[in-house]
Amino acid sequence: MNTRLISVALILTACCPIFFSCSKEAAGDGADLTQAVNITKPEKKKFSRSFDTASVAMAAQAAYINPKVAAVIKSFAVKEGDPVKAGALLARLDGSDYEIALNAAKAQLAAAEAGVMQAEAAFAKISADFERFKTLKQSGSVSASEYEQVEAGYKQTEAGLAAARAQRGMAQSAVDGNLRQLAYTAITAPFTGYVAARNGEIGEMASPASPRPMFEIVQTDTLKISIFVSELEIGGITGKTEAKVFFDAFPDKETTAKVALINSKVDPMTKSVKVELTVDNRDHFYKPGMTVRVRFTLPEKEYLVIPRNAVFTRDNEAGIVYVKNSEDRVFTKEIFMGGTVDGYTILEKGLDGTEDIVVGGGRRLEEGQKVTVIAPQELQK
Repeated sequence: MNTRLISVALILTACCPIFFSCSKEAAGDGADLTQAVNITKPEKKKFSRSFDTASVAMAAQAAYINPKVAAVIKSFAVKEGDPVKAGALLARLDGSDYEIALNAAKAQLAAAEAGVMQAEAAFAKISADFERFKTLKQSGSVSASEYEQVEAGYKQTEAGLAAARAQRGMAQSAVDGNLRQLAYTAITAPFTGYVAARNGEIGEMASPASPRPMFEIVQTDTLKISIFVSELEIGGITGKTEAKVFFDAFPDKETTAKVALINSKVDPMTKSVKVELTVDNRDHFYKPGMTVRVRFTLPEKEYLVIPRNAVFTRDNEAGIVYVKNSEDRVFTKEIFMGGTVDGYTILEKGLDGTEDIVVGGGRRLEEGQKVTVIAPQELQK
């Protein structure tokens, strides 16, 4: 029995090298294991692309109004929701303090005017004397000291007149300033629109530094919508582009918006461009602050595309594809995408259109792996 076991062990020991050698030969090098794949090439196709973005509709004009002077609120002429015309009275503040200051300034102006009149009369008299003394000096009829005395009086009176006129100017400025302050107690609408907000109560002190604006006036005949468009899509938008707008409050109603502004620079953080749209709202159907969805349909354009399932990993606008080389091995390559449309990924950078691209099954591949093409796949026509 022992002799038979020893014989079997010797036979197995002798066969092991042959067995492992055959197994290795059958398996081959791991890098040469092949994977069946489908292959396609990038293709040029024409698309009319659309994209949606969300935003908020705002009034075309909006003004937050605080009084320019501090005073007690005396009366209101409007309430929230009222329509107003440009220049219409919104509220009146107590202007009694400014009236007192104005009357005092007017009194000072009157005194300054009287001072100017006196100075002008004195200057007129001494001017005549000075002219006469200049003639007498030339003929030698007066002494030099007498002439110098008259000349000094002339210059002093001239300076007094200038000072009186300056005093009158300061008094006039005080009157103008107080008139302006008194006018500020009447708060008026800066443009035609609606009263969106009114704060404060009669008897309260209103101030330019109040944290809440006393009024908010909006002009809603036109609404504006600001959106941010990717730099990869901005090329299809011009000043003549129109967009469809859907208000969340009225999902079944569609309106049209026109491009009013395209910013001249790309935001370095978001890689997007600000675009401002306007919506005709003369019937005041829509309200500022409503949430909207904006849909752009770009002009038809030819793009280089690959099937969406040829992109195996994505990171915002970057992705990875597997490219097969002439030795039937696949290697990853980074691409930059310009969005998707109709099941295709639009290629912006990374491929020139001649490459063999693996479609589907890429997650089972490894860098440099050998592949077998089982059915070249064409893009759908």
